[in-house]
Amino acid sequence: MDKVQLIKHKDIDLKKWDKTILSSPCPWVFAQSFYLNATSPNWDALVIGNYESVFPLTAKRKLGFKYLPQPSFTSQLGAFGKITEEIELAFYNYITTNFKLIEIELNASNNLKVRGLNQKRTFIIDYKKGYTYNQNTKRNIKKAKESNFTVEKVDPKEISSLSKKWIDPFLTKEIGLDSSVVRIFNTLLASCIKHEQIITFKTVDAGNNIKALGHFVFNKAHVLYLKGTSFDKKENNGSMHLLIDFAIKYFEKKANVFDFGGGGNAGLAGFYSGLGGDQLDYNFLKVNRLPKVINVLKGKKG
Repeated sequence: MDKVQLIKHKDIDLKKWDKTILSSPCPWVFAQSFYLNATSPNWDALVIGNYESVFPLTAKRKLGFKYLPQPSFTSQLGAFGKITEEIELAFYNYITTNFKLIEIELNASNNLKVRGLNQKRTFIIDYKKGYTYNQNTKRNIKKAKESNFTVEKVDPKEISSLSKKWIDPFLTKEIGLDSSVVRIFNTLLASCIKHEQIITFKTVDAGNNIKALGHFVFNKAHVLYLKGTSFDKKENNGSMHLLIDFAIKYFEKKANVFDFGGGGNAGLAGFYSGLGGDQLDYNFLKVNRLPKVINVLKGKKG
């Protein structure tokens, strides 16, 4: 096996990188260059051979120490391309040698068994296996249709402005994200729009009032439900069920996997499984070899 090479961001062959990601067992949009450029600017790459195996390095520096965090709005990174136990171990040895603090998610095709792993989950639809909705989902879709709700594709030129008006307040007020994190989200949206890898849907009523909005980032294999919300929660008219149903059917012949983008929360897990999602497990790797005093300061500073 060839040795692991560190390639600095400016020297990464992005075409080769993306080709490897898209040919991987888990060809997730999270690891494509347009996505990483937005969520982890100046990320570096670990590469084996001629990009046969790759591993994104989303490094940052805090309190004088380099660390490896999971970028915002990103899941399942780790090793992509040709993956064997030997290759995974080589990447693992590199990052644990060079970083004293590691907090990253590994994609579902990574199987190396080491200390510091904890299981996480998302929900997906594998279109080849099919999907079915539960009765609650069917009732909500029916309710939305009876309310004369319809789903429409948003003009790409309007995605950014609509998102800032409707999604940004949801991220800050309901989810509680810091304004700096919301700025990353908007940078990501801009990158997705520029590379034509996002579709946004809206549920509207008979008066063309927006009842729900949802962003979907995609490549030829993977569709990610990035973020979205409904604006008629009190009425409970099924606007979000209708929107997700529309999106699932829209991408059915255009991709292999529909990714709901989460599921750790019990309520969301129920919502996603009701829409036909199957649980997909993957690992979160945490290694902390920081000096004790730095850990205390890290805790105080958050």
